[in-house]
Order: sequence, then C-alpha cells, then structure tokens
Amino acid sequence: MSKNLLLESTKSESFYHKSIKNLIFKYATERNKTIIEKSLEKYISNRRADVYFKLKSGDEIVVEVQNSKITIKEIKVRTEDYNKKGIYILWILHGRGSCVATSKLPENTQDSKISTTENYLHRMYLGRVYYVNLNINKHRPTISAPFALHFSPSSKKKNRKMFHSHYDKYFIRNINYIKIPSWNLLTVNYNGLKLARFYDKNIKSVLKNEIYRYVVSNSEHTQKQYKYKTIKKLVLNQFTPKYGKYLILNTLSNLIKEKKIDLDEKYISKIKKEIH
Repeated sequence: MSKNLLLESTKSESFYHKSIKNLIFKYATERNKTIIEKSLEKYISNRRADVYFKLKSGDEIVVEVQNSKITIKEIKVRTEDYNKKGIYILWILHGRGSCVATSKLPENTQDSKISTTENYLHRMYLGRVYYVNLNINKHRPTISAPFALHFSPSSKKKNRKMFHSHYDKYFIRNINYIKIPSWNLLTVNYNGLKLARFYDKNIKSVLKNEIYRYVVSNSEHTQKQYKYKTIKKLVLNQFTPKYGKYLILNTLSNLIKEKKIDLDEKYISKIKKEIH
C-alpha cells in the first residue's frame, strides 16, 4: 500500500490509534523537560503500553490512547495492572473516535452526549477527561493540543438519566472546556488509583473564584446588601451561557457553605431542591 493511500485510509481504527500515540510521544518528549526515559509500545509484563515515560522524580507513566470503544471493566483492569507495578496511567481519548458518544472539541457545549466510558473516566479523574483530536492535512497527520472537558448534569431534569440507543448507552451532560497549559505531567493518587494528568485547573475552583469576584465587584459596599434572589439572578445572567445552570448553582451553594458569600445556609437546601 502506498504512503498516500495509507494516509487517506481514515476509516482505519489502527491508523488513528498509531498516529495519535506516535504524535503524543513526539510532542510530549519535545516539550516536557522532566522526562528522562521514553519508549513507544513498551512491554511491561503481559501489557504493551502505547507510550511510556519516566520522570526525573523516578515516577513511571504509561499513556493509554483510546480511539475505539472500550468497556469500563477493561479500563479498570488495565489501570489496576499498571498500578500493581507502581506505574501511573494517563488515559487520553480521541475526541472524534468511536470511544466517544459525540465528537468532542475544546469548547463549551450544552446538553451533549457522552459515552459511559467518558462518564467513568470523568469520575476517575475527579472532574475531567483528556482528549486530543487527530487531523489530516495534505496527507500529513497532526494532533491538537491536549484539552480537558468537565461534565455537569443538564439543567433539564428529563436529561439526567442514562439513555439507550441500539446497543449503546449514553448520558446527556453540559460540557466545559478546560485549557491545558503545557505537555508537562504530574502524578497523583485519586481514590486509591495511581494516575498521571496534566496541569489543568479544576473547573469548579475556577468558577468559584469567578463567581466570588463577580459578586464582590457588583456590591456597592458589602455582600449583605444583596438578597439571595438578587445574587442568584446576577450570577445566572452572567455565567449561564458558559457554564450552565446546574454547575453555577452547585458552586454558589459551596460558596455559601464556606461563608465566602454572606447568605443564610438555608439557601443551600433550596438550591439542592432546584438542581436535583
């Protein structure tokens, strides 16, 4: 098969998978000075990691690139296998692959479909899923910079269940884009799992700071001048187009609980009734 014909064979799952892992290996090693060892398709016991890195800290990382569908059980098994060897794992999905319910881009969207795999990884990584998108321009494959997405329930209660379509299951979620500043990696322990991730910010922390600053800047003297309904209206009008109602109200509830916004805690229960 000629080189051009191979590159044009964009329906091939293996072509996408191979191209993405090769490019991740290339870009990550070029732009991450903390990597001291690297390998493509490294065999580790009975597993073959797509990409392997060793950091200056001594931590070992495998990158699992996922383009095709994968079961949650298989994600758990692979993660546990590497973790038993003391190795951290980074899961990255192809945003246009069959592993996602709908194509994922670095942008905010409302009421978008996510697969059960995406939903599981979101919980595994405490509120984020990592993606790259493969592009083919003039027979030359490139990938986007990695990006993270945060999911939150739809403001429409009828959309908060699991849906079935033929043999697939999916959820409907609001999606918020989180910028990843670089290819640098860190290792973390989340819920007993050894995971590798990027240096992206937690979307709830970002929104919490934005809401707090907005409320303070719109108060003439003190926050006590505003009643709950006024604050709620101001905040929803300002942030709903970007973040969606559910995430905003949930964050507002946290700010009240932490006493960063001076409102009676009785409003926390009101918010919970509204969003659940």
